[in-house]
Amino acid sequence: MKKILKSPYFYLFALTPAGLALCAAAKYVPGFADWYCVNIYKPVAGALGTVTGAFPLSLMEIAIAAAVFAVIALSIGAALRAHRGEASVLKAFGTVLKKILAGASVVFFLFALFCGTNYYRTSFAETVGLKVQKSSVDELFALCSDLLERANSLSTQLEHDENGVTVYPESDFAMAKLAAGEYRLLYEKYPFLEMGKSTLGRPKPVICSFVMSKTLISGVYSPYTLEANVCREGPDFLRGFTMMHEQTHLRGFMNEAEANFVAFLACENSADPYFEYSGYCHALLNSMNALYSADYEKWAQLRVCYSPAVDADMRAQNAYVDANESKVSEVSDAVNDAYLKLNSQTDGVQSYGMVVDLLLAYYRTKA
Repeated sequence: MKKILKSPYFYLFALTPAGLALCAAAKYVPGFADWYCVNIYKPVAGALGTVTGAFPLSLMEIAIAAAVFAVIALSIGAALRAHRGEASVLKAFGTVLKKILAGASVVFFLFALFCGTNYYRTSFAETVGLKVQKSSVDELFALCSDLLERANSLSTQLEHDENGVTVYPESDFAMAKLAAGEYRLLYEKYPFLEMGKSTLGRPKPVICSFVMSKTLISGVYSPYTLEANVCREGPDFLRGFTMMHEQTHLRGFMNEAEANFVAFLACENSADPYFEYSGYCHALLNSMNALYSADYEKWAQLRVCYSPAVDADMRAQNAYVDANESKVSEVSDAVNDAYLKLNSQTDGVQSYGMVVDLLLAYYRTKA
């Protein structure tokens, strides 16, 4: 027992049950998730995220590359030791496996600390007193009409390429810096979102975005580096929204529908027409999909009212999705679905559609 207790692997492996206990407490102990978010997550993640946010490149991307290199190096080292007779094949590769499992234990514990517990906190809608209820098709039609009118108007203020598709005039890194500042404007209306300093949450455009594009992942929040990572592939017009979405996860709201809704609020509240347009287009895309299923004739009535720029953007997005749909993207979608359900989002990927109910509830407060 003394030998086991002296081994660093014992404590690294112990992080797995510790992480499970933390997530169980968040799920089953009333009030614990909210207490943890306010007293532990926000101050710690805010401080660490402020530091990691100061680096322009994605530390998550660098960490993944380093981890892959480390596994390859350890495997080669094990093979050489076995070849030289310094250890049996089983012992040499057993050591490698033990190190990989120890690393996985650390990864899971960090996930529990900076992500897993937040799945069980009080929802954004409950926090702000937003009443979500069933809505009529007429209400949905009115929502789509308002979103489309605003999107059409904003599209005239933006730059477009030779195909009429919206383009952001500066680099993705310039967009990311602006996105961090625009998101903080929400603090005035929703002060409970505030955490960290000015560099917190600055989105990180991923250099190897072609990998993300093949899985149709537009962005990912990294609880290990406290970063909002964004894919640089695909049409520009939705990238601003994605940056706001991933920043919302960093603020501790993990539910996908709520992250979409808060991202819309951030875009709507932005002083920059590009971000506002990005948010309205994403909301329009989701709401029109819901209207298509509910009443095709009403959907068709609005679809012909898209401005040339909005229509070009939507077609460009459809073309991007069609070009990257594959077995890889299907597997990615299935994994994401399982991940959401594992973290008590029982609707899985279908929870993305719930943003329409939140938008309808929000628009009722504005009526």
